[in-house]
Amino acid sequence: MALAGLLVFVAHELTPKLSARLGSYRTGIATLAVMLIAVLYYVRKRNLWISARWLRFAATMPQAIGRRLIIFDRLESWRIVHVTAGALMLLPFWWHTEAGPATPLETALKASLILLVATGAIGLTIQNLIPHEMHLRGAQEVRQQDVNQRMRQLYVEAEETVLGHSETLVRAYLANIRPLLTRAHPGYRFFWATFTRTDPAPALSLAARRAGAALGVEQPAYEALLEIAERKIRLEHNRFNLRFSRSWLRFHIGLFMIVSAMTVFHVTGVLYFAGI
Repeated sequence: MALAGLLVFVAHELTPKLSARLGSYRTGIATLAVMLIAVLYYVRKRNLWISARWLRFAATMPQAIGRRLIIFDRLESWRIVHVTAGALMLLPFWWHTEAGPATPLETALKASLILLVATGAIGLTIQNLIPHEMHLRGAQEVRQQDVNQRMRQLYVEAEETVLGHSETLVRAYLANIRPLLTRAHPGYRFFWATFTRTDPAPALSLAARRAGAALGVEQPAYEALLEIAERKIRLEHNRFNLRFSRSWLRFHIGLFMIVSAMTVFHVTGVLYFAGI
């Protein structure tokens, strides 16, 4: 995406008069065409119609070519096309905005389209950083339902571990550790932990650790319970990362729907006033 963005800037600077020669119609059609190429990624994700016909075509080709065609049909390859097309779309769009003065609708459309590309760049960064962070921490889940299930299992494990111990330990558990197992911690703590690449569990369980420092013979059992609570906090962090890695996509798709509606209105208005 960075290379495509750099190419857009260089190409625009090398062609200062091209937008005037192409005109608003050609640059608008080019912008719309590249946008449709980028949209094909979502079509491929939701429907296998394109993939099925692509694979049938690949089966008719020689083996070496067919293998490369199959590799191109992977979602990773489609994602590269989506990202590259999204960045390259800025070049004809840049030319199109230079074709003449903009109406308020066109200004809003321009701002929305730039914001759409920006949210895509932000989401691309998030989706590349979060899995790396999860891989570094280990024992991470990739589905939210698995995280929730493991958190429930940890609560049951802690409740069973405290059985048969002294009243002092039970009271310390109820006062200090059970709240860590049942309370939802604020998201900003997990965001900061992800941003700084730190483990949030020691800081969030520090008060509970200090409260159980004088339990005597029950100290090992208390430490075992505290370890369960810290594992639960790390799972909360895991769940936050999963939600965070998807939340930007809702905003990105919402912006795309707004841009699509304004584009249809813009094109319809241009065709109407052109007498077509």
